[in-house]
This record gives sequence, C-alpha cells and structure tokens, in this order.
Amino acid sequence: MVFAALGLSYMLVTFHRLCPAVVAVDMMRDLHAGGALIGMLSGAFFYSYAFMQLPAGLLADFWGARRTTSLFYLLAALGALGMGLAPDSTWATFGRVLVGLGMSMIWVCTLKTLAEWYPPERFATMTGLLVAVGGAGSLLASAPLAWAAQEFGWRTAFVALSILSLGLSGMLWVVVRDTPALAGFKGPDFPHGLPPGRQALMPGVRAVIANRWAWLVAAWLMLDNGVFFSLAGLWAGPYLSHVHGFSSTQAGFALAMFSVGVISGGPLLSQLSNRLFRSRKKTLALSAASLCALTGLLSWRAGVMGGLELYGVFYLIGVFGGATPAIGFTTGKELFPISLAGTALGILNIFPFVGGALFQPLLGLILEHHGRGADGSFTLEGYKAVFLTLSLTSALLLAVCLALKETFRHGAQRHTT
Repeated sequence: MVFAALGLSYMLVTFHRLCPAVVAVDMMRDLHAGGALIGMLSGAFFYSYAFMQLPAGLLADFWGARRTTSLFYLLAALGALGMGLAPDSTWATFGRVLVGLGMSMIWVCTLKTLAEWYPPERFATMTGLLVAVGGAGSLLASAPLAWAAQEFGWRTAFVALSILSLGLSGMLWVVVRDTPALAGFKGPDFPHGLPPGRQALMPGVRAVIANRWAWLVAAWLMLDNGVFFSLAGLWAGPYLSHVHGFSSTQAGFALAMFSVGVISGGPLLSQLSNRLFRSRKKTLALSAASLCALTGLLSWRAGVMGGLELYGVFYLIGVFGGATPAIGFTTGKELFPISLAGTALGILNIFPFVGGALFQPLLGLILEHHGRGADGSFTLEGYKAVFLTLSLTSALLLAVCLALKETFRHGAQRHTT
C-alpha cells in the first residue's frame, strides 16, 4: 500500500516533467512565447526541482516521507492551478516553479522508503518498478493529454491536475508510513527503521560530498536526464509538428512511445543488471552507447523518418534514456549505508534536473539560431543541430559510464549503520 501510494504520486511527477512537449505549440501561441522563452518556462520545473533536492534528502532522513510528501504536494496543486489560470508566460512560469517545488520531494522520499521497507537485493527491482509506474504518468502526458487539450484546452487540463493533486496529498498522509516499525510490523526482517530525526545531519552531507564516486554518478545523472528530458519532455513535440506536420493528437501518440519505453525499460534494465550482466556499470554503458546511436540516427535521418521508424526510435530512447535512472540511482544508493540513503539520493537527484534545466533552453537557443520558416516554425537544420548536440552529449555520457565504480554485490546484506 505504501508503494502504491507513493507510486501513484510519482506518476504525476513524470506527467509534469514531460507534459510541455504535447502542449508546447499551444502554449507558445496563447502565451506569446518564443522557443527560448518556452524552454525557460518548461525548464522552470527543473530549476525549482533541482534546488530542492538537498532539502528533500534531508527531510526524507530527518522528517520522514509521510509528512514531507503530503505537505509539499499542496504546493504542486497550487502551482498547477496557477498554470491553468496564467494570463501570460511570467505567471505560467511562476506556476511551474511551484509545481517543481511541490513535486520535488516524491522521488527521493520514495527511494528512502523503499530502502527501509525492502532488502538491498530487491532495491533495484523495486526502483525499476517505480520507474515503470512513472512511465505510466509520462504516457498520460502524451496522447491522453493531447486529446484533453484539444477537447477542453490545456488550461482546463492543468486546473484538473490541481484538483487531483489535492486528493493525492490526502492519500499520502493517510497511507504512507516511513518504516515498517511505524506501520506496526515487528521482527528480524525490520531491525533498521530508526525514527526520522535520529541521524546526524551535517556529517552525512559531508560524507556524500566527499565521495568521488558519487560525483561521477551525479555527472551521469545530469547528462542522461538532460538528453531525455529535453527531447521527450519538450522538443520532440514541436519537431513532430514543425518537420513532419503531425497534429497534436498524432504527436501525442508518437510521444507516448517514450513512455512505453520507460514502462518496459525499468523492469528490463533492473533484470539485466541483477541477473544477466550482474553489473550496474555494464548496464549503464550499454544504455549510453545505445542512446548515442539513437540520437545520432535522429540527426542523420531528421525529416525523412517514417512514422514507424519514429515510433521505434522514441521507444528505444525511452528504454535506454528514460528508464536508466533506475540503475543510476541504485548505483548511488549502493555507495552509502541505509542511514544516509535519503541524504545521498537527495544530493544526487539535484543533477538530473540541472541537466533538464540547462538543456531545454540551450536547445531552444540552437533552434532560434537556425531561424524560422515563413509560418514561424523552426527549421529542419535547427532540429538536426539539436539531435547532433544530444548525440555528442550521449557520447560523453558513455565515457562517464566507463569511469564509474561497480557497486553490484550479489547477496549483499542490509546496512544497519
């Protein structure tokens, strides 16, 4: 029940990350925003989300997931309402900042809670399932959102999200318990659940920051998520509209393939890591090499790909770019004892959103640099430059993977310190 409540809440996090890709063209028109400005608006979620990750980790360790997530979800509800009612891009950006602040607690608090409720050898599997559940949220941000925006308008969709967020805040308070002990479970399987607030604060922060392997994981998270968020979360939608002439609904179905890849890729990669490769490092390196090839293919064949080819490429990018954080965060968690899980994961979780915050507006600037067509759409040459930039970034990601420390340990025992 705890996993289900947190998983449902995480679905809405992934929805908000990727929903601008579907409604970007409508938002640019209604808010009178250009490519760079809409990139900043979309990236505002990532700025605020990244800023809150260290506090999220500390709150997960010292205040507990139940109180943290249920309180901050109220901010997300307020932000979604603000976006739906925004008269211009400034107010829409402010609303998206509030959404990012509200959603910023869910991922880290959920991973901390999984570390408390499940043994270490099941953590990668449960994280993979969490990524798959999140993929369902991003799936809702594709074709279903496109339909809702077409039928009722994108503003109405965000007002409805505000109401839904209020309900989820109440559900988190009622259902979530931070440790098995706080849910009334006793016994040898649950010896570790110290009440929130019992661990030292600053020594834990210093231990994470001083770990050089953690910085490599942080670099990996920034690059991988920078590529995926900027493509699946924003610019793939306008690309389909401007270059291939897709309608909002057609683009929504194509963008849904990113989400299908995430849903299937989370469990798949966790099994590859745990059973076939028995290695976190090899799994991440395979994913990075695949992502480099896929984005390179997009750059080479931009404008000439058929629908089925686009569907296949988007699906594989979902697997090898969107689902891989299940393994990346498992690597980060395995560098530290369970008492530091929230702090470590909170610090590391800053970097995926730094990547999204940097890459989304950067790619918007690249598109603006290559000019616009007579109808105001970005050019094919601009999108080719965007995809080439993402391919080069993926090559750098592969180099980081090869430098990572292998953290897989078969039959590892639970940390109790």
